[in-house]
Amino acid sequence: MSHFPLRRRQLLSFLACAPLFAGLPGCTPPVGVQGSFLQLWKSHADLTPAQWRERLAAMAEMGCRTLTLQWVGLIGGEAAWMIPESLLRTVLDIAHDEGMQVQVGLPFDNAWWQALSAEPGEQAAFFDSSLVTTRQYLASAPWPQHRAFAGWYIPYELEQYHWATDDRQQRLAQWLQAMSRSVLQYSNRNAAISTYFSVLPTQGSLAQLWSVLLDAAPLLPMVQDGVGVAGLGNLLAIEPLLLELRRLRAPFEVVVELFEQLPAQNPDGSEFKARSADYPRVLRQLEWARSTGAEQVVAFALDPWALSDEPRARRLREEWLKR
Repeated sequence: MSHFPLRRRQLLSFLACAPLFAGLPGCTPPVGVQGSFLQLWKSHADLTPAQWRERLAAMAEMGCRTLTLQWVGLIGGEAAWMIPESLLRTVLDIAHDEGMQVQVGLPFDNAWWQALSAEPGEQAAFFDSSLVTTRQYLASAPWPQHRAFAGWYIPYELEQYHWATDDRQQRLAQWLQAMSRSVLQYSNRNAAISTYFSVLPTQGSLAQLWSVLLDAAPLLPMVQDGVGVAGLGNLLAIEPLLLELRRLRAPFEVVVELFEQLPAQNPDGSEFKARSADYPRVLRQLEWARSTGAEQVVAFALDPWALSDEPRARRLREEWLKR
């Protein structure tokens, strides 16, 4: 018998009491986060070691002990770039000094966006090509020898909308099986990859998709709460996935989004606008995250949403550190 109805009632009860939980019996303050993503861009190469130390020290102060670099660069097309190896070494060195471990994101292939909706042959060609470039990078990357290294992250986000059919799921599973095997050759940890619930109408099931994927490949799912885009109600939408992961006894992590998406001028989704969330909302997310059974609660992301000079980010950090 499924325990989802009971869990759903518990979540609805949580959402009802969350705004006031600090002073109510049975509503326990959250423990915060243990990790954070860092989305690297070309502009990060301009930061000095002192600026990196300031940023990473601020993350450590907010509870971060594991840093996930979303990627080390983008490959393919005119927008391709890679972070200099010297910069990455600086980041790992400073992270180690601050008591953090670093999960390194593999290069992100810009062709992923086209592959999501591609015909079977084109999609299979992308998977084959990405395996080649991933294996080349893994064979040459020095990071597994670094004392701060904590494993590899596959920088693609999985949802149920594009992977609803059996044939697509099988291609995805075979690709991730090959990717995870390659990763394990250069690390003793399972590859991590993010997943989220898409609000687009589909027959796909995120829980069913992950049942297929975990049967094929050793992966660490990082489950995004989706609150930054879809609001607190999205916690109910991802509950079936969390239930399935617990049923499978599969280790997973939960990603708490620290931003609030804003309406964009372009309705086609090509423009992303957001601002830092307010602390009461984040507090509710952290309390929920602690109840999920996740091995780690990860922020997306302390930098910039709690560390930038923008007033809302400063306020979020100040209220966070007062707790």
